[in-house]
Amino acid sequence: MSDATLLKLEEAFNANSDRELQAGDKVRKLEAEFDRLRKRMRKAERREDHRTREGARLFKKVMETRADSLEGMFAKVRIRERWNTDEETSEVAVLKSLVADMKSMMEARS
Repeated sequence: MSDATLLKLEEAFNANSDRELQAGDKVRKLEAEFDRLRKRMRKAERREDHRTREGARLFKKVMETRADSLEGMFAKVRIRERWNTDEETSEVAVLKSLVADMKSMMEARS
């Protein structure tokens, strides 16, 4: 090997080293962005969880409140349409609440 070859290899090595540093900088920048987004996501998830718990609390309160007219019962039906009633427990709560409303209205008429 001659010095000319070594100088060319040194030049290639230095160019690669510079590109490696640039790639490392990009990785660190992306990791910082990822960390920032992960923090934002956790914050959004906490907010969503809070809203879900508040929705459940309000749903329960609505179903425990007696309606004294069809309009009140219609309000419960509209809330049921917006609430996630895929679970049987919620559907039963709605049904029991509406039946209790009807019984209450029948008793009030007597």
